[in-house]
Amino acid sequence: MKQFKLAMAILIALAMATPALAINVEWHGDFNNRFSYSTQTDLSQRVSNDSDKYYGLGGDFYTTKKGNPIPDTKKGSNDSDFFGELKYRMDMTVSDDEKKVKGVVGFEFGSSKFGGSGADFGGDDNIFELRWAYTDFELPFDSSSRLTVGLQPVGYNALLWSDNAGGVKWTRKDGNWGYSLGWFRNDLNQIGSGNSTNDKNDYDDAYAADLTYVFDNGNSLNAFVVYMDQGQETVYELGSSTAATSNLQDEEIWLGLSGNGKWNNLSAMGTAMYLTGEVDVDGETFDRNAYLVHGQLDYTVGKNTFTLGGLYASGDDDPTDGDLENFDVIDISTSILGSVIIFDNYADDNSFSQAPYVFDQGYQLIYVGAAHKLNDKTKLWAKYFWHNTAEDTALGDDEIGHEFVVGASYTIMKGLTADINAGYLVAGDALDAISSDGNSDDVFRTDARIQFKF
Repeated sequence: MKQFKLAMAILIALAMATPALAINVEWHGDFNNRFSYSTQTDLSQRVSNDSDKYYGLGGDFYTTKKGNPIPDTKKGSNDSDFFGELKYRMDMTVSDDEKKVKGVVGFEFGSSKFGGSGADFGGDDNIFELRWAYTDFELPFDSSSRLTVGLQPVGYNALLWSDNAGGVKWTRKDGNWGYSLGWFRNDLNQIGSGNSTNDKNDYDDAYAADLTYVFDNGNSLNAFVVYMDQGQETVYELGSSTAATSNLQDEEIWLGLSGNGKWNNLSAMGTAMYLTGEVDVDGETFDRNAYLVHGQLDYTVGKNTFTLGGLYASGDDDPTDGDLENFDVIDISTSILGSVIIFDNYADDNSFSQAPYVFDQGYQLIYVGAAHKLNDKTKLWAKYFWHNTAEDTALGDDEIGHEFVVGASYTIMKGLTADINAGYLVAGDALDAISSDGNSDDVFRTDARIQFKF
C-alpha cells in the first residue's frame, strides 16, 4: 500500500507542475469489471502456460513447472461457479511540446476476484503491478530514430511476444520502411532448488530485430527474428514436485513473417514462424524444429462481417528421436481468437490454454464467425471453433471439442461499454482421456463485463 501511495503522490505532483515545466501530460485508463459463470471450474487450471516449458525427453514428459495440474474434465457436484473480477489499469505519458521525448508509467490495480486478496471485505491488501516505466526519445543525430529504455511494451508479433519486458529498443522509420533492434532481460531464478546462484547463466537474455514495409495503400509486411538464451532451468516430471533433471540450457531462435492487408471489402492477416535452436540437458543436446502458421480472412458486406481463420502450432510426435518439435512462445494472450471456454475471450490471465498448444502436443484450430452491427451502439456476433491438438496426446485422441460462441457489445456512452458472450463446448476424445472416468462432460460458460476506457 505504501508503494501505491508513493506512486500516486509522484503522479499528482507531476500533473500539477505541468504549466511550470511546459510539458504535456496525458492520462489513460482501462477499468474492467468482469463476471463469469461456468459449469466446469476445473478448466480454470491451465493446461499450458506461456512462462512454462514443455519437453518430451527420452520417451518421458517434463515441464519447468512443479506439479503442473491436469484438470479433471468430468464435472463434480460442486464444479459450477460464479465469480466477479476487477482489473484496473492506468498510465500517464509526459512529453515535451515537440514530442521529442516522453516518459511513460503504467500500473495495474487488482486482477482480483471479489472476495479474494485485494477485493475482500476491507479491500486493503496490496495488489499492485508496475506495467510500464520507460523513457522514449528522439536521437539527436538522427530525427528518424528513437530509443526506448525501461519496462516497455515489446510490440513484436502477437502470437509470439505481446507483453511487457525490461530492456532497450531502437526504432527507425525511413519512408515506407521501419526497423527495430532490441535487447531484453528476464531472470527465472530456477537453478537447482529454485534459488538464484547469481551466476550470469541465470539470466534470460532476448535479442530481437524486425523489418516492416508499409505499402502506399496501408497494407504491410513484417519480418522478424528473436533469439533467446533461456538461461539454466530445472525440469520436473509432469505432476511431480521433485526435480527429475537439472542444468537445462535452452536456446531458441524464432524466424517469422507476418502481414496485414485490405482490398475493398476483404481484409486479411497472416503469420508464419519457424522455431529452431537447441536444448542441452546434462550434456545431452536436443534440437528444436517447430513452426506455427495462422491466417484469417474477413469479408464485410454492409453491416455484416464474415470471418474464416485457422491456426496450426506443431507438436512433438516422438519424444525419443532427439528432436523437440513442439512450438513454444514467449508471452502472449490468445484472447484475440474469440474463444470463450478454451482461450478465455475476456481475460488474459486464467484461460484453460493460455498459449496455442497443449503440453508438447501442439494445436490445430479452425474457426468461422459472423458479426452484425445492429446500430451505432450495438454489435452482435457468433463463432464456431474446432479445437484439436496437432499430435495425438499420450492420454488419448487429438480432438478437444467443438465450441459454439455467441456475444453482444453495447456502448452505453463514450468510453463505457457493456459486453457479454457465452460458449458451449462439446467435449472431444482428448478431454475424455483426462477425465476421472474416461467420459468428459460438455462445458457451458458465460462472461460479462463493464469496461470504461479513457
